[in-house]
Amino acid sequence: MIRFIGFVFLVLTFSACQQEPQYNKLSGNTMGTKYNITFDSNGVSIDKLQSALTQELETINQLMSTYIPDSEINQFNALTTDACFQFSERTWTVLVAAKDVYHQTNGAFDITVGPLIQRWGFDAAEYDEKVPTEEEVKLLHETVGTDQLEYDSAKQCISKTNPKLTINLSAIAKGFAVDQLADIMAEFQISNYLVEIGGETKGQGVNVHGYPWRIAVEKPSSNASQQELLVIALESTSIATSGDYRNYFEVAGKRFSHTIDPTTGYPIEHNLTSVSVIHPSNMYADAYATAMSVLGGEASLEFADQYQLPVLVIERQNDELVTHANNLFEKFFIK
Repeated sequence: MIRFIGFVFLVLTFSACQQEPQYNKLSGNTMGTKYNITFDSNGVSIDKLQSALTQELETINQLMSTYIPDSEINQFNALTTDACFQFSERTWTVLVAAKDVYHQTNGAFDITVGPLIQRWGFDAAEYDEKVPTEEEVKLLHETVGTDQLEYDSAKQCISKTNPKLTINLSAIAKGFAVDQLADIMAEFQISNYLVEIGGETKGQGVNVHGYPWRIAVEKPSSNASQQELLVIALESTSIATSGDYRNYFEVAGKRFSHTIDPTTGYPIEHNLTSVSVIHPSNMYADAYATAMSVLGGEASLEFADQYQLPVLVIERQNDELVTHANNLFEKFFIK
């Protein structure tokens, strides 16, 4: 479930002569991507705010990164016994949400799918033969499944029923981080802000012109340039997008998506190319977008209807892009 980051970009226009209110912007690197925060900075200590934001991002990285050897997640992944590993409050929150979405989507969202992603060549490891054999997929698939993790809510710990199981939170951690940074903005009594990490975005209040934050959803394209498909107004909610239109490989003329279906162990084969989800919790929006990229267009719209989620689905049909937005998503359109 490795996600291509950056499908949503910000449409921000500033007037050079604008004096009041005063808006500021903070940016930096985190979680293998960049963060950008734009906010009403009147009466705010920028240094104190920057320090609080940086500390929170460093804490989340230390807990959830698979690239930090002694991270909390890697300590759990290194376990080869059925001992119940106790997690910190932040990581536990993400793990509980991940389990929730796993069950809601019948396994389409699965934080244990990492070994399959790695073997298909979409992670740090690369293989001369990218397409694994059926036997390889079968063996790896046995080490995948959130249902093989036993949650103990009372002790806030998880044990493995299969010692080979590992966890990767890359498809939900950025959304959680966006929520955490938004909470910090609220703690500093900032009522107008836009928080974005690698395309996952949360808006509160209004922009410098007094209007809801304008967010452009990118038109799916295999090239690196960003093209605006449509613009929405984001106020007191968040958006996350998942897609596979830039991350894939071809072998013998067959295209293999970077999105792995955890229920089969193979890359998806449907024609959905991008899906955007609006939700008050960016953590859930992040996870739902990933799950829907596995489910496909029709199933995603049915899922969105069941859970009352504003969703935009983009499918490729005969080299044409076909857009489907449900009624809940259309309410956010800027005409």
